Amino acid sequence: MGKTARLLPLVLTAAALVPAPHAPAATAAPPETGEIPSYQEIPLDGPSVQAHTKPYGMVGVTWPEGAEGVVAKVRVERGGKWTGWQDLHVEDGHGPDPLVSEGIQRGGTEPLWVGDATGVEASAVTTAGTTVEGAKVVLIQPGVLATDAEDDLAAQSSEPRSQEIGPEASRAPYPMPLMVSRRRWGADERLRAHNGADCVRPKYTTTVQAAFVHHTADRNDYTRTQVAAMMRAIYAYHVKSRGWCDVGYNFLIDRFGRIFEGRAGGAQWPVLGAHTASFNADSFGVALIGNFDKAAPPPVMLESTARLIAWKLDANYRSPLATIVLDGSRLHTVSGHRDTKATDCPGTQLYNKLGWLKQRVNTLMSGSFSTPIYQYARRIGFRTVGQPFWGEHPTRTGWATYFAARDVFHSVATGPHSTEGAFRTRYRRLGAGSARLGLPITDAYRVPGGSRQKFQRGWLVWDRGSRQVSVVYGRAS
Repeated sequence: MGKTARLLPLVLTAAALVPAPHAPAATAAPPETGEIPSYQEIPLDGPSVQAHTKPYGMVGVTWPEGAEGVVAKVRVERGGKWTGWQDLHVEDGHGPDPLVSEGIQRGGTEPLWVGDATGVEASAVTTAGTTVEGAKVVLIQPGVLATDAEDDLAAQSSEPRSQEIGPEASRAPYPMPLMVSRRRWGADERLRAHNGADCVRPKYTTTVQAAFVHHTADRNDYTRTQVAAMMRAIYAYHVKSRGWCDVGYNFLIDRFGRIFEGRAGGAQWPVLGAHTASFNADSFGVALIGNFDKAAPPPVMLESTARLIAWKLDANYRSPLATIVLDGSRLHTVSGHRDTKATDCPGTQLYNKLGWLKQRVNTLMSGSFSTPIYQYARRIGFRTVGQPFWGEHPTRTGWATYFAARDVFHSVATGPHSTEGAFRTRYRRLGAGSARLGLPITDAYRVPGGSRQKFQRGWLVWDRGSRQVSVVYGRAS
């Protein structure tokens, strides 16, 4: 796999938002999820405030967008005793891209998990010693769900079982790792409507070109059974406190190596996140839960990070050893948040592991692209098929990649073929790779009066006069 500047030519603007083939809508929360039991905001009118409160598990401090040089710290009351003061990490490099609307945003600290607390004392001042006008202390109690205590939270992969790919390919794409879905960690999907109708449906970017690695700057001693509650609290903080549409990160990974689905929209697709301001388009963000300024991330956490990145990059035909250009800046396809601006994120100890991480991802990806779909796209030209939108993935009977201009399908029985234009639209409506027609066995070709495309169990026929596509079932010959 060469260290090229860009493996595929950019054919769509980075700001374009493309609807997913089956984009999920925001619906009422499923029965096993619940609303945030308690969300408290306490005005921080002076340099500090102290209050006895309802029980809560996560704390943060926010302020109106634009305040600079804020220094915040907090101590909490547990069982009638006060802890020592703890600095809150201030990070202004997270959030939506400048031209993407996600509600009324506020600056803020990273949220801190404190477990069970019933009191808080917080301080927020500028580096000049002045108070921060409009600052608030946010206290979130995410509650406890029955599923929180389940040791095996990770659901099955949402992809079908991998199919045989054929002797002409040296390997299949790296498989999607198991991850804890939003439903499993208890996301209340109604919360996405909190900042307006524009937040209800997920937004998509054009493709995946890069991975940005973050840390949450939280504590490192949380337990397995606390993580789902931490996810719900982070979700509430990002939406209700920071003013974003959803969780900022696309994925989060706990210290036990479990991968959690972050922002809604489908883990397989290029969901536009709010993780690396100005660089969210054509990238995804993965946050390791914890603070890695001084502590090193556990090996199991790094391995899960490598597997997640390998799956996303391999499906979209991106080398972890390459560089790309995003927003006018040349970056590595696997970068830390601090590569985009002056920030401590993802912590010195984690950042120092990025070299190992790139090499591990490259090893997992076997160092080259050689699937029949990739070879087909190279043969007819990436300028013809466009950028991969839904990266290469197994279907019931083979493999598929949805590019910007064509959908390409492959099985051992059919070989790789693509649908485009009106044929692609109709085939998708029929169920695409799961359709009664089966997979395409030719590309589209001209016939008198229009064009035709053969499938395993029939044809799609486009009539030039009516400009309609009809379906003809029968064994193709």
